[in-house]
Amino acid sequence: MKLLIVDDEPLTRTGLKESLDLKALGVDQVILADDGIHGLEAARKDPPDLVLTDVRMPRMSGVEMAERIRKADPDVSVVFMSAYSDKEYLKAAIKLKAVSYVEKPLDLSELSAALKEAAENREARLKSRVIALSHEKHQLAQLALELTETENRQEDSIQSLIRELKLPFTANTSFSTAVVRFLTPISEISTPAAREMIARFDASLEAGSVHRIYTFHADQDVIMHLYSERRLEDEPLRKITGRLAKDLKTICHFFIARGPIVTGTDRIPQSYRRALEILERSFFFDLDSELFGLPSVGAPAPVSDVLPDFLLALSEDQEQETMKAAERLRSLLAPGILTASQARDLYYKYLGKLDDQATARHISLWKKPDGSLESIWDSAAACTTLSLLDTLLTGKLKLYFSTIQKGQGEHPVVFQIKEFIHQNYPLASLSVPDISNHVYLSPSYVCTLFKTETGQTLNQYLNDYRIRMAKNLLADPRFKITDISSKVGYSDGNYFSKAFKKAVGLSPSEYREKMLS
Repeated sequence: MKLLIVDDEPLTRTGLKESLDLKALGVDQVILADDGIHGLEAARKDPPDLVLTDVRMPRMSGVEMAERIRKADPDVSVVFMSAYSDKEYLKAAIKLKAVSYVEKPLDLSELSAALKEAAENREARLKSRVIALSHEKHQLAQLALELTETENRQEDSIQSLIRELKLPFTANTSFSTAVVRFLTPISEISTPAAREMIARFDASLEAGSVHRIYTFHADQDVIMHLYSERRLEDEPLRKITGRLAKDLKTICHFFIARGPIVTGTDRIPQSYRRALEILERSFFFDLDSELFGLPSVGAPAPVSDVLPDFLLALSEDQEQETMKAAERLRSLLAPGILTASQARDLYYKYLGKLDDQATARHISLWKKPDGSLESIWDSAAACTTLSLLDTLLTGKLKLYFSTIQKGQGEHPVVFQIKEFIHQNYPLASLSVPDISNHVYLSPSYVCTLFKTETGQTLNQYLNDYRIRMAKNLLADPRFKITDISSKVGYSDGNYFSKAFKKAVGLSPSEYREKMLS
């Protein structure tokens, strides 16, 4: 808590600072000023919680200074002190709702009690204000949500909230509903960055005489009803949301959709539904886009299937023709031709056919840097836009053709062995005979072939793969270390710990601590 002491006598100022038990008062910072003007300047630079001030001072009285400080922060607690029993000053102090008026010469215990009371009053007012603001925020969020409803609309509840919140809504008030869809959970966004962004957004709204009420939905959407007592216009709203988008780009990925401008609270659901319709088409646009005024869409139109051309070019190792077929697919999927789910299904089909072709050529397109395999479907599902899906497909096509050109496709038998290990490594009983039986070759031939092709023995590769899988599980605190050994194929926990430390240089618990710290 900060205490501002203002007195035109230097000895009084410094004496008070040194004599008062500041720790007992909860004061951790003291600011000194020699008159009302300097006290006001100090309060503007570093707002205090408590003010202890003389009444009569040159240039500006303590009462006048306190009035101005209280305009900036009505919750500041003020204690006056004076060497005069002046009733007029006392009346002014009471009118200003000062906590106490202490006469000079000062009694330290009396002054300490007055300051303690002032600090307690300050805390009580702040707590009361926080509770009131929290209640108001909850009511605004409830109203914002209820205004989106068409069916089961509680008009009496809506009007009651509008009256209680004293919102200036009339039959002529303009509204436009905007929905911001975050691709990062809202709860994970940095709070300081979010506060700065909201402050700038509110400033731009205020500059345009626009206000907002908002609510959150599913940790993903922010629903904002923008309104003004004047007629809203599209161009100023575009500038406001444009500034918001510029700030959001520094924090996370998103889409912003805004419905049309409507008049009256009863038409807000129309604006909201239109914003949601626009968001449903965000899949066809780049990340961080503002989506406004998109035309309504009818039934999805049939799309020419270029899959036969794609498959023919792929099977004949014609890279340019394969890429052209993929480009034609992308150009056919303009917004409104297909739904997002239909477009996704098409790309899943193409990725699946590519994966089939790669598997037949003993090429793995889904191997991570750590040697583990990613899921083709999880990778595709993680693509939130058509552009990202297209990038995934073209990237895998380039990897496929570059692997063919470099002749880096694995030996067919080695490819089968690795795939078998990747699928069965959790089995503690997995052995060389099991692997050799799978590929219908003798154990000695399999061991020799694998070592020649990879530079590792089968057991070395199996152990390394199990350790890689163990590292992935150790990075997830949900799994107990005692359970991980059996999940990756070690029946003996002590042997697992020794093998892990030999390979990684850390015990499993040390590795987890390092990963999670």
